[in-house]
Amino acid sequence: MCALFLMHVCMFECAHAEKDETQTKKQESVKKTSAKKVIDEDEDDVLDEPDPLEPLNRITFGFNRIIDGLILKPVAALYEDVVNDTAKEAVRNVVGNAFEPVGAINHTLQGEGERAGRTAARFVINTTVGIFGLMDAADGMGLPKATTSMNETFATWGVGTGPYLVLPLLGPSSFRDTVGRVGDYYSNPFYYVTRNKHRAHNRHRQQWLVLEAIYGLDALERRRQVLGPLRDLERMSSDFYVGMRSVFFQKQEALAKKINDRRKENELKPT
Repeated sequence: MCALFLMHVCMFECAHAEKDETQTKKQESVKKTSAKKVIDEDEDDVLDEPDPLEPLNRITFGFNRIIDGLILKPVAALYEDVVNDTAKEAVRNVVGNAFEPVGAINHTLQGEGERAGRTAARFVINTTVGIFGLMDAADGMGLPKATTSMNETFATWGVGTGPYLVLPLLGPSSFRDTVGRVGDYYSNPFYYVTRNKHRAHNRHRQQWLVLEAIYGLDALERRRQVLGPLRDLERMSSDFYVGMRSVFFQKQEALAKKINDRRKENELKPT
């Protein structure tokens, strides 16, 4: 926004000044109009990142930073330094494989039957040949991973991102993304399988704890991946909260572009 304002100022300074009083008045009028345009554009920029709950969000953001600094960040840094790359890859594969059924469901809801079938096939292959997902055997068979989420499903249906929302412990989100996270959690078939205490060896729902551990590993891996980027963002941002919010909405814009590109790709496919 500041760069945009400076650009307009430079344009004004580079304009050829006329000695005629009438022309000067016209230039002043143009300046006022342009200045108003800058203000309007600034307001549009704010609207691009709706945050009506900012006071509450900042409180949650501060709480999350304390918890992150005390627990998650140190653990993620230790994990990064101690665990070798092979083990990290195995963890990513196991976690990713556990979420493949959710991806298949979302691809189906998005009308992407081919991707849904490929994701389901990946789950079967990696669970069996890949030994419960320790290895990504499906990728070597020409079935690359295609990640998606309920947030993307809602976006495909035309649901807007909605206002910004900082979730306790979970971090940056929005109304659409929050509902999507809940949808992803409860649409996971493993949630119902592991909570069924009538199944053998699951009388106390101990298998559900395994699923929760997988979610924990997923959070740890995600935090590890952004150790550097978050550190750099905090250093470069005059307001870390605003920086995080901007990054979140940039990701949502990238998601919208991904959906549009996919639609164009589908339109070009022969029927």
